[in-house]
This record gives sequence, C-alpha cells and structure tokens, in this order.
Amino acid sequence: MKFNKIASICMVGLAFTATTSCSGPDDEITSLTFNRNFAPLQLEASNVKETTANISWNTSAGATSYNLEVFADDSLSFEGSPVQTLTGITADQIPYTLENLLFDTKYSVRVQAVTEGNDSRTSNWNGAYFKTGTKQFLKNPKPAQIADRSVVLTWEVEDGFDVSNIVVGNINHQITDEEKQAGQAIVDGLTPETAYDVYLYYNGKQCGNRSFTTIADLEGAIIVRSGDDLTSIITEAQAGAVLAVFPGTYVLNPTEITDEASGEVTDIKAGAVKVNNTITIKGVYPTDQPVIKGRLELYDGAGLSLSQLKINGLDNATGDQIFNYKTADANYGALDIQNCEIYGMSTCKGILYLNVKAIVESITINNSIVHGIECSGGDFIDSRAGLPRKITLTNSTFYQCATSRDFIRVDDKSADFEGQVGPQILVDHCTLYNVGSGGANYRIMYPRFAGNKITFTNNIVVGTNHKRGFANQKSTDMEPTLANNYYFNCENLTEPGATADASITWFDTEGIVGDPGFADPANADFTLNPDGAAFKGAAGDPRWRK
Repeated sequence: MKFNKIASICMVGLAFTATTSCSGPDDEITSLTFNRNFAPLQLEASNVKETTANISWNTSAGATSYNLEVFADDSLSFEGSPVQTLTGITADQIPYTLENLLFDTKYSVRVQAVTEGNDSRTSNWNGAYFKTGTKQFLKNPKPAQIADRSVVLTWEVEDGFDVSNIVVGNINHQITDEEKQAGQAIVDGLTPETAYDVYLYYNGKQCGNRSFTTIADLEGAIIVRSGDDLTSIITEAQAGAVLAVFPGTYVLNPTEITDEASGEVTDIKAGAVKVNNTITIKGVYPTDQPVIKGRLELYDGAGLSLSQLKINGLDNATGDQIFNYKTADANYGALDIQNCEIYGMSTCKGILYLNVKAIVESITINNSIVHGIECSGGDFIDSRAGLPRKITLTNSTFYQCATSRDFIRVDDKSADFEGQVGPQILVDHCTLYNVGSGGANYRIMYPRFAGNKITFTNNIVVGTNHKRGFANQKSTDMEPTLANNYYFNCENLTEPGATADASITWFDTEGIVGDPGFADPANADFTLNPDGAAFKGAAGDPRWRK
C-alpha cells in the first residue's frame, strides 16, 4: 500500500509538470483529441435536377462514415419523419447523389459524422436545403392550337403521374379523367391578343410550364387566307370591318411584267389598294405575320388600324409612299400601326404622304420596326397640305430611313385650318439608326404648322449627320421637350459639328453621348450592352433591352 501511494503521488507530479510545461515559448501542440466529432461543414446541394441532387460537405477528422437524412416539403425545420435515411456513407462517396426525389419540391438534408464502434463520438447534425427542378410534361402549343379565346394544351402521359389541373392566367382548369387519358385539354375564356403563361400541376407540384399569345379577335371578323384576293376584300370592306389575315404573302393590285419578245410574265409588281372606309387589318398569329406587298391609299376620311403585319414595299411598282391620303376636304380617322414591320427600298418616296387639304386625327407607330425607306423625292412622314393632329412614334426602331430627307415634315398650312391646334409630335423610347445619315441639307424635325409642339424623350440616335441637325426653322417648336436621349456617332444634334449649318435653331445640350454597344447593327440586332449608359437609362426601343 505504501508503494502504491508513492506511485500515485509521482504520477500526479508528472501530470502537473506536463501541464505547466505547455506554457513555455518553445513548446508546441501537435495534436488535439475532442470528445466527439465536429458536425460536417460546407454542406451544400449542387447539380439539382428534377429527381436527383448532389450533396457535398467537408469531411470531419476522426469520422469513419456519415449519416444523411432527407425531409420533403421542408425548409430546415426537420419536422416529422425523413423520406430517406442513409447510413454508412464514406468519404470517397462525397459528393453523394440523392435519387428518387420528387420534382418541384423543397427538400432539407442533414448530415452527421460517425465513428465506427463509438456512438459517443457521433456529431451534431448540420443541414442545408434545396428545391428540385420542375418536370416538363407540357408541350408547346402549336399555332393551329391557339385561338383568340381558347387554347388546346397537350402533355406527355406517364404512368405514376396523375396530372390534376392547368393554370392559365387566372383560370384554373381541373383536368377530367378523359382529358388525363388523352393528354389533352381545351382551356376557354381567354382574351384575344394576350400573352399567357400556362402551368401544369401534379398533386400541387408543377410538372410543366409554357408561354403563348392568343391570336387576333376573330369574332365577327372577315377571315382572309392565303390565295384570297386581299385587294378586293379591302376595297369592298364596310366601315368597322375587321380583316383577320392568316399567314401568307398577299400582293395588292398586282401588275404583271411581260417580256415583249417571249410574251412570258417575268415579274409581278405590287400596286396600290383603295381604303374607302375605316377598317382594321390584323395578322392572326403574332409570331407568323402575313406579308402584304404594296401601298394603301386612303379616301373619304377613312381610318386604318394595322397590327401584326409585314408591309413590304420592295415590290412597289410606283415608288410612291406606302400610305397616301387622296381625298381633299376630309376629316380622316386614325392611322394606328401596332406590332408591325414596314420596309421599302431606295426608290420609295416615304412612309406617309398628306398632300391634300385634310385633317388626320392621329398617326401612331408603336412597337414596330421600320427600315429601308430611304425616301427618294419625299420625306419620311410628309405633310404638305394637311394637318395631322398628332404624330406619335413610340417603342419602335427605325433604321436606314430618310437617309437624305427630313424625318418628320409638316408644312405650314395653318391658314387653311383656322382655329385648329397645330400638330403635337411625340417620339419616345425609339431607336434611330442611320436615320438622316446622308449628310444632306435636311433635318430630323421640319414641322412649321403654327402651334406645333415637339417632345423627344428616352431615345437612342446613332449615325445621324444632317447638316441642319434637329431643326433650322424658327417656326419649328423653339422650346421642345428633350430628356434622357443618347447619341453616338452623330453630328449637329447635341452641339454644332464641322458640317453644321448656321441656321440650326436648337440642340439637345443635355443629351448623353456614348456608344450604346449594339450587338450587331449591320444585321439589325440593336441589343444594348447591359453595362452601357443607354441600357441603364432605359432608353431606346424596349425590345433591345434584354
């Protein structure tokens, strides 16, 4: 007993000596042993797909394997029972691939480190969460399946997935047993010419989503199909008629060009068609617009609404303006152009001509692209004898237009329209590329009708170098509204350039000069550099801010 007591005292002394010696400056701790494993760190999910996900974490010192639990419809609460419990995961299995997950589902996972044969060293849990991707059973609706007030939706039928409902806008369509078996349903109650997002669900889980736009309103419309005589249909249309035009190419009042020697028809040129009443012409499909070749001449106060069309002046036999007002002493309705593409050629005199004593209620071009109307012998929008009350160009792109002519011209015929307010001109959120790029003695704005008012805001102008800049007439609005405009490679618009005519009356001195970074302007791609000032300033045609 005496010996054991002495030994115990010696051991205590040694332990005390070892402990106190650690405080010495030359001593070093070479290892530490803790009572339990650390919880795995840097736990994260990656490569998450519809039914699988990779789970990775940093290994814990001393751990021989890991336990992993998976909880569905959970965000780190870990309540209830796990849907998967996995044990014995070794370090060489990290990242670990989870399988048999359900799509469009929030999952929480947690991992703990284990030392084999010593449960007391099992670590605490560390957790993370993720959401699986949505299943894509839903098919893209084909053009023929999209109507003005309904859509036919189809999906892949797969065993084990009992689709339940379709949501289109604010419509929740419950799928019937017959529709489930067919993999097809018709959703009614939609609005014409409206963009919709559609979602397919399975037990509350999204298993498909698509987008589409309903076609033009066909209720009461005159249906025009490829091969129909659009010239006669327009000429004979009564006031208020709506022409719903299916895809195809329509030549207005065609003229055959015959070879004198052979007598064979070598070409067909488009001519003009008379618009005698206020009518609407709509393309049926927004993504497959019909092409109309030729010109439209308005008579007797007619108005004209155009949408989802391509107006092609390339085969214009006469070379005149695309829209031409012909009857004097008339009050014309609105010319309203929406979501159209209008294009011409170098011999086309302009897009619009008003050379009779008449009032046009309004001229609107919105959400459209106009190009190649270089103007030969006329101005782009050209009023010589009438009064267009409003000229509104918005959310549109104009390129290679009015290269050596005025962009907007309204001569002063106010004496013929006593008491009438002068034209109100708005150009807003437009992209102008090589408009007025000929370096000629013309200008962007040439309205001189008394009381004219100009607003030019949120536009991008590139490649304009008319010698007379924006304007050079004192009868043109001397106090225009100018704001948030961007200019690049332009002359005489923000300040006088080397070619500036001394008669220029005003400049956009607050305009911002800088390259908008168009993606490929030579091929008509005016997508903006997202880091550029024009993009950040939300200027130009909105379609190019992607």
